[in-house]
Amino acid sequence: MEKMRQVRAWFFEQDGGWYVQCRYGSKVLDLGKGNAVFVKELKDVEGALEAFLVATQQGELDAAIEAALSKRKAA
Repeated sequence: MEKMRQVRAWFFEQDGGWYVQCRYGSKVLDLGKGNAVFVKELKDVEGALEAFLVATQQGELDAAIEAALSKRKAA
């Protein structure tokens, strides 16, 4: 059975620039200094998303993912 699901954007405009969040499922990951990276221009969002991809591939976000999963189990 297929279900329609809303896919949330990983970035949004605010404060004269763009905030980019890294998500695991519907959870926003804590990146240590908050839950978003700020970039000044929309064209820079792609670079931030690519940095998240590289960090994920290198295991740098494993702890943040574990924390998001443990919060889900506790709830």
